[in-house]
Amino acid sequence: MLRKKLISELANKVLSLKTRHPIRVGVSGITSSGKTTLANELTEELQNRGKNVIRTSIDHFHNSRSIRYRQGKESALGYYQDAHDYESFKHKLLIPLGPKGNGHYQAASLDLATDQYVKPTIQLATEDMILIVDGTFLFKKQLCNLYDFKIFVSTDFELARKRGAKREEQTFGSYEKAEKMFIKRYHAASKIYLDEHQPQLSADVVINNNDLNDPYFI
Repeated sequence: MLRKKLISELANKVLSLKTRHPIRVGVSGITSSGKTTLANELTEELQNRGKNVIRTSIDHFHNSRSIRYRQGKESALGYYQDAHDYESFKHKLLIPLGPKGNGHYQAASLDLATDQYVKPTIQLATEDMILIVDGTFLFKKQLCNLYDFKIFVSTDFELARKRGAKREEQTFGSYEKAEKMFIKRYHAASKIYLDEHQPQLSADVVINNNDLNDPYFI
């Protein structure tokens, strides 16, 4: 399916939902599966249709470095268990936008570059807004029921590793070092996530994203 058509159909699915609070859309997948790009494209499509979209990522809800790396910078278990501040993510973003929330939400809790917690910027959502949030471990069982629509982006590990290593080549100093980090930390953690939570089974739609130009619904 041509990418533009798939994004349009995704937008149709989201807009078919009827809620009395902002629609909370989660986009998950292994690291470098293409979930951020897809979430951005879906946001643009919805905005082009006149919708007011809240766009953020669980990466704005990281734990501080002292917590993230307490099991080691290359630890897969450390990334899986310690990377993100799920309590802040739930109570500052997902729950306030849900059916029992008051609409007062925060789109970030930590500045990753400075490793500093941000000064709270509390915003008020209206019930016709749509939240688009992406992240690797979004559909862990303690979070899974806090979305109104769940999208799982499925990409083969080898393809995702090559894309991710190319993207992070400068960050780690070389393609080889970046690839090693994906193997040891990011994708090893992603495999734990898939094994423990089977996120593709709880998703409303699963998208095969191996071919970036021709993704399709599974």
